[in-house]
Amino acid sequence: MMRLTNIALLAAAYFAAGASVAQAADWPNWRGPDHNGVSRETDWYEKWPSRGPKRLWKASVGTGFAAVSVADGRVFTMGNRSARDQVIALDEATGDELWKHTYSEPLTPNLYDGGPNATPTVDGDYVYTLSKTGKAYCFEAATGDVVWTKDLKRLYNARVPSWGFASSPLIQGERVVYNVGTRGVALKKDTGRLAWKTGGGTAGYATAVPYDHNGKEALVMFAGDSAYGVDLANGKQLWKKSFRTSASVNAADPVLYDDKIFLTSNSRDGELIELRGTSTRSKWKNRNMRIHFNAGVVVGDYLYGADGRIERGKTVRCINMKTGETEWTKSSMPCSSITAADDKLIILTRDGNLYIAEASPSRFKQLAKSRVITGTCWTVPVLANRSLYVRNSRGTLYKLQMSEMVVEPQPLAVKLDGADLKFSWPAKGTFILESTDALGQAADWNEVGSGTAKEDDRMTVRVRPSKTGQKFFRLRSE
Repeated sequence: MMRLTNIALLAAAYFAAGASVAQAADWPNWRGPDHNGVSRETDWYEKWPSRGPKRLWKASVGTGFAAVSVADGRVFTMGNRSARDQVIALDEATGDELWKHTYSEPLTPNLYDGGPNATPTVDGDYVYTLSKTGKAYCFEAATGDVVWTKDLKRLYNARVPSWGFASSPLIQGERVVYNVGTRGVALKKDTGRLAWKTGGGTAGYATAVPYDHNGKEALVMFAGDSAYGVDLANGKQLWKKSFRTSASVNAADPVLYDDKIFLTSNSRDGELIELRGTSTRSKWKNRNMRIHFNAGVVVGDYLYGADGRIERGKTVRCINMKTGETEWTKSSMPCSSITAADDKLIILTRDGNLYIAEASPSRFKQLAKSRVITGTCWTVPVLANRSLYVRNSRGTLYKLQMSEMVVEPQPLAVKLDGADLKFSWPAKGTFILESTDALGQAADWNEVGSGTAKEDDRMTVRVRPSKTGQKFFRLRSE
């Protein structure tokens, strides 16, 4: 990063250039920035050596099943030690602990090891968490200082489901939404004050999924016995679909496809529903896709998911979302959890085998396999910035290298030329100078429209700086 200061001018030069520039991305919340389990990363996979992917670091985070969230150089997750939950922030590069906050919370093992079920959610400078008994926290992401905390069970008389609250906080606009109560509760994310509540009924274990309801911001909320459409503005019911399951285990997140919603449970057939105003209509059902709790991923017109109960399911399947037909079945893959990126599937089995496969409806096309972790692995793997995070129930967390980020430095020179900024770089190769008003994951980069000229063996462009604010520039390889 290079900075030039001249009276009211603050300009920054940032560059990302190389023989080939791939897209890397943070993963700030459960199921990723698009809430669908699909990463935006490209060119992240390189063939592993025979010993498997390189382990970059290891951390011990306590018993539980929280996945990681990765944002702004930090990795967040949760675990339980000695009947205390701990929210942990790690350095993304080294795995060193940056901060930790603990509070009293029982482990409550119940046919499993126990510990936190939900994943932290990062929103800008803040991180939000939820415990199994309904303790909601907002922390400063950089320091771990508590901004606010609310006991949702006590405040709103919400019934705790058999295995504890499991939904991850969902940030939508100025609200943070939890699957707590009949069809959710929403707080104002900056203060924790109540935005709306919907009663004290039994919640499901899935996280709320945002969708567009005829131009209205809405949520799909999976309760203990039904799926609801919920108006984000006020929590009012838009529609209801009865979905009764064994022990009220509606845990796999609803999956959106082509303005329709896929619902599934380990004790009920997967079903694609279509919304008709305040009612729903079934498009198809498939008993080959009964997902227990780690939702499948949609790539193109196909859903890839793990069929069966967590303790005995051993199959991964591909389902045609247009027809509901099963395209293929891969056996001997116990209790798999799946992420997707760049038309590839990232699959972690219960016993710690990691598979990379093509997201293809024709057959299961394995690209790589390696045993990467031991213990019980029910937590979905997370891809962020060319690295993969895997954990087991006892709290061992590994960061694995998927590919090296190879960037060949291209000198981007910046200097004042009269009233202009003059950018120049080697003429060899095809590069585009871009600018944005603010850095971050959602930065809107635009090509600098001044055109380029060749001076000796360098390309140059002159930019008249703004008198106010700041601009960031980068040189991108095309």
